[in-house]
Amino acid sequence: MKTAIVISSCDAFIDCWTPMMYSLNKFWADCPFPIYFISNDKKINDEKIKFINVGEDKGFASNLKYALNEIESDFIIYFQEDYFLTEHVNTEAIKNHISHCYDTNIDFLKIHANDFLLRDNNRIGESDYCANPIDVRYSINTSVALWKKDTLEKLCVEGYSGWDWERNIISFIRNNGISIKSEMLHSSCYKDKSIISLQGGAVAKGRWTQNGKSFLLENGFEDVLEKREVEGKIITNLGKFYNQHPKSVLRFPVVILVRNLLKFKINI
Repeated sequence: MKTAIVISSCDAFIDCWTPMMYSLNKFWADCPFPIYFISNDKKINDEKIKFINVGEDKGFASNLKYALNEIESDFIIYFQEDYFLTEHVNTEAIKNHISHCYDTNIDFLKIHANDFLLRDNNRIGESDYCANPIDVRYSINTSVALWKKDTLEKLCVEGYSGWDWERNIISFIRNNGISIKSEMLHSSCYKDKSIISLQGGAVAKGRWTQNGKSFLLENGFEDVLEKREVEGKIITNLGKFYNQHPKSVLRFPVVILVRNLLKFKINI
């Protein structure tokens, strides 16, 4: 089964590209899959990357659809440019996941250890996998995942931003009668069989996250750190609460608070 890594990005995030590739080389040195970067017009010099320049930015989903159409592959390992790896990736485990998806006709397999939505109660026998029913928002999302390329292409709704896509894709799937067979790793498998990246990503709302800042400083990217503002610790903790408590009644007031902080450019 042909498999490729696709890193969704655009020129506005060029400062993430070198740290991203650094993390791949450091934590997945034996990666056997071709790596495609989605960008508008820019490139960096790295022989391991194949850039797909989409030209004018038409939004996350439109750019992704264009890129997928350019790639000959059965499966896609999806990343975003600020998902810097933080732990060693077991190549054989990833190959086993690909074989599993092929053998059992899985469209979408979450292999990201940072996903807040656990499905451990839906474990499939004693296997590594849990069923991932399409019953709540974010059960399909932009986390690191193994996708059947044709399925992901169908879900690239023209004009959708990344935020639009995550909020609305479940409704789109239901309204259009699309069948998605989805699973995710059981949490006991995260350490050795998943892809572990920076918790919360390196960038949020255009700023380096606190975790992003730490990664850049620890790995010698002080010059890159200077290119963005750093997110305040209070905003970071509010975002962490929101993501880790999907059913809390406090999520709505947290959203309102964060929106007002952003509106008035208060970064604390």
